[in-house]
Amino acid sequence: MAPLEEIPHRVYLDAIRAELEVHRAAFLGRTLVSIYFGGGTPSLWPADCLAEAAAAVKTAFGGTPREVTIEANPVDCTADNLAAWREAGIDRISIGVQSLAARDLVALGRDHRMGEGLAAIEAARASGFSRMSADIILGAPGSRQPLSSVAELAMRKVPHLSVYELTVEQGTPLHQRVARGEVVPESEDRLAELYLQNHELLLENGYEHYEVSSYARPGARAVHNSLYWRGVEFLGLGAGAASFLRAGEGGVRWSNHRSVGRYLAAAPDARRAEIDELDAANLAADRIWLGLRTTDGVELADVPAELLDWLTGPADLARVEGSRVQPTVRGFLYSNRVLARVLDLCFSSGSSRS
Repeated sequence: MAPLEEIPHRVYLDAIRAELEVHRAAFLGRTLVSIYFGGGTPSLWPADCLAEAAAAVKTAFGGTPREVTIEANPVDCTADNLAAWREAGIDRISIGVQSLAARDLVALGRDHRMGEGLAAIEAARASGFSRMSADIILGAPGSRQPLSSVAELAMRKVPHLSVYELTVEQGTPLHQRVARGEVVPESEDRLAELYLQNHELLLENGYEHYEVSSYARPGARAVHNSLYWRGVEFLGLGAGAASFLRAGEGGVRWSNHRSVGRYLAAAPDARRAEIDELDAANLAADRIWLGLRTTDGVELADVPAELLDWLTGPADLARVEGSRVQPTVRGFLYSNRVLARVLDLCFSSGSSRS
């Protein structure tokens, strides 16, 4: 199937509008809080298409969102693009810096050269983007300067940083290189060490750690992501987009076909590739594990007794603060283990709190 950049933009925009009309009725009455242009390479889209897509969403739901974000590659952050995005109503930009070290970028297979990450940040500031974020990946194979990128961005007071540990996903060029023995990923212990080093560095530089991978200067938390961690409803439009809608005590999650060709070929009401019906237990588990990814944590009353004992015991993954259970740094570090335990205990018998 043809990649997105080879498909006429108006064709894709019309498909998104049609999908919006299909789902609008189910989401009526909800408050529009955030619009997020993400997934793939939205910065390749013409600014007029971005503006029309945002306008269609605003018209469908009414009101003005608190935040309109675009994900962008550094090479796309030209003065002309940035000005056009601002004109289109976008007020926050998330830049996929990944690393400031040329060696790391080569290992990660990135298409921008050393220096463009910083140039993109400065260009965004010059264009009036006071709300911005930079993505950084820790643990690039062979990396020799694990703190340099985060330290440099912190020194420049980038408002928001998303710091991720490298994961080797199947089907990617990096996965193939690892399988051939050409690249040796960092060990889990080494990744943990890098995480803690950068965590301390950012706290010392005035950043608030408010989610597993998210650090913000005062007042710079991401509205869109914070909504997701609170388990609110959301509507995703386009190829590969995911959505969540409450229904009674449960809800439904669905995701669209990832292939752009399949997405466009399907009727607007038949673009969902996967649909998951969720009952009350599913939503309870989601509320817990999503909440335990944030410093705000979850209500003590919502946490099964056995899970609470495990979290606050020798594993030291969470602590009780008043009426809430909040993760420790170790809880953030081992969030995948927390997720596995939450799912195990929330769906086992006798897990309700007494």
